[in-house]
Amino acid sequence: MTIMWIFLRTSPTWAALLPRIILALTFVPAGWYKFIDFQSKALDWKITYGFTTWETGIAAFIEFFGGIALALGLLTRLAALGIIIVMCVGIWLVHLNDGYYPTYDTYAYQLCLIGLAYVLVFIGGGNLSLDKKLFS
Repeated sequence: MTIMWIFLRTSPTWAALLPRIILALTFVPAGWYKFIDFQSKALDWKITYGFTTWETGIAAFIEFFGGIALALGLLTRLAALGIIIVMCVGIWLVHLNDGYYPTYDTYAYQLCLIGLAYVLVFIGGGNLSLDKKLFS
């Protein structure tokens, strides 16, 4: 079996459903929010954090389309890995100095999202997913 095929397959479990739903409900609106007012969001992130326009675009793309992919259970491992990368960048460049106290504006929130996505990287989309239908 090739590594790509292993990456596309999923575990025969229902455990992936709740993390997928939570992450989809979190990231689809977050990405959409960036898309609907992209120019001002990109300018704000450039001024505040030093992100270029294309970096903001990549984050919005991963959040929105990754969230949709997670909702469908399509390319679940890849989408979850993208979410982990976006959240790690967010912690490192935006939230690290805000501390750990578990609120939205600190990195505790991002760590929780990383934990959910981490599970999906290892087990895939599960029984109720397009990954299961297409690749298992």
